[in-house]
Amino acid sequence: MSHHIVSISGRVARRNFFLVFLIFCAAIAPRARAANVELTYLFHEPAKASERPPLIVLLHGSGADESDMIGLWAQLPEGFIVVSPRAPFGDPAHGYRWYRKGTSTAADIRLSRGAIVRVVEAAIDRFHADPQRVFLAGFSQGAVLVYHAVLYEPGRFRGAAVLSGSLYAFDARELSTQNDRMRASLFIGHGTADERIPFASGKAAHTELDRLGMPNEFHAYAGMHHEIQDREIKDLDAWLISRSGAQ
Repeated sequence: MSHHIVSISGRVARRNFFLVFLIFCAAIAPRARAANVELTYLFHEPAKASERPPLIVLLHGSGADESDMIGLWAQLPEGFIVVSPRAPFGDPAHGYRWYRKGTSTAADIRLSRGAIVRVVEAAIDRFHADPQRVFLAGFSQGAVLVYHAVLYEPGRFRGAAVLSGSLYAFDARELSTQNDRMRASLFIGHGTADERIPFASGKAAHTELDRLGMPNEFHAYAGMHHEIQDREIKDLDAWLISRSGAQ
């Protein structure tokens, strides 16, 4: 079943929005070398160019595609380059996924994580983005990938947002011994009425991050289901401004 973003209203658009599909042949993480993966993504550039702008990469949920998250550009800080890639598993009729449930889950996550990192690297190069101000955000299954990317790729991200996600398939024993995780901080948002990924899962992730010593802040949204609402995006917008210096 597809996960859809609802209750999102846009600001007056003053920036150019490029609906451009880019095929990116990504290199794969060392433990998933058996296959190559191509990621298609949409991007948005702000109307007013700046030197070394911040970058945010948005990861959609299971059963969706790159068009599901790109519309958030209108509610994010104006200075950001916004990139929304399509997950590698699936098809147009049923949508796309970052991983499949079953025996392939761990390998799928490693493959997707490697592809996301390569998209980030390509976007930094293409848009001359600031490598010190790279952010990641994801919804549902995309939020699961946010956790994996930030925890297993220490030092790469300035911050990340987990929207209705969990620490699914996470094993702290596999983490690098590097201390660069302290460089990033996480925004965690979860609805108390989430019927897909229970609110308790979001709280448990918050507790585990505290145990790992990773800076994070938890935002609970009373009555919100498995969705993204304006109030959550408003909080995320303020958090991104505080972390990036964008306006």
